[in-house]
Amino acid sequence: MKNETLTLIGTVCAETAERACARLKVLPGVLDATFFADPARLCVSLDDAAPSRAELETELARAGLLVEAERRTHASGGCCGGCGS
Repeated sequence: MKNETLTLIGTVCAETAERACARLKVLPGVLDATFFADPARLCVSLDDAAPSRAELETELARAGLLVEAERRTHASGGCCGGCGS
């Protein structure tokens, strides 16, 4: 099992978040989707047949939600602090 955290852009009301979670839960490979309000984000549990992050973002865009760009960690695992990762 894998988890994906999608940080949402802007304010998200509870009704919109519920609809978004429901849309994700019907996708093959999505085991669960949970909304957290502060900051607005969705935590998605995925299995091996899971959709890609881009597919999850596309489905959320259809629900009217935008996702912040993914922040990748450095290959070495270290950071100078300048980028915030």
